[in-house]
Amino acid sequence: MAYDADETRRRILAAATAEFAEHGLAGARVDRIAAAAACSKERLYAHYGDKESLFTAVLNASFAHLGEAASADFASVEDFAVAVFDHLVDNPANQRLLAWARLEQRHDWAASFGVLESVRATSVGHLERLVGASLAVDATAASAEAPPWSPDDLFALVLAIASAWVQLPGLPDDQPRTPDVDAQRAIVRVAVGRLLD
Repeated sequence: MAYDADETRRRILAAATAEFAEHGLAGARVDRIAAAAACSKERLYAHYGDKESLFTAVLNASFAHLGEAASADFASVEDFAVAVFDHLVDNPANQRLLAWARLEQRHDWAASFGVLESVRATSVGHLERLVGASLAVDATAASAEAPPWSPDDLFALVLAIASAWVQLPGLPDDQPRTPDVDAQRAIVRVAVGRLLD
């Protein structure tokens, strides 16, 4: 069987995502990542360099996945917000990775600037278009004023609303709580709609 470098990189990224989400950069162990990826540490280092570079690759991949979720041609700002919410629900490790990067303060944010700027530009472009379209449709109504914030600020607010439940602390094991994701999704839609009223 021929060696498949792309498949090896995919396995390493998947294993590293799980390891870094659980333990952060400082607590993650390359030997555990290599074992979970079914490759040697030498192969891992050959593909990604050091542990910090691997963390950057994992974090940038998580940002890129958010960018993919935000790249559809949405019909409304609410639809955009729900897509971001659904992405965060489906990819809980991504929020943990971002939290670790902020907490540990060891990530080289300059190494993530390109992918972050791409996500921001795509998202803000959608929001500018969607807010402009809603104003054009509602041009005769009293509510046809533009929101009092920039599209960048609107993007920050949408992200905050879409990630609201991720920010809550977990409950003790003896008090499990199963979130009602459909109800949360509906709240995101209504809350973001009210931002534009």
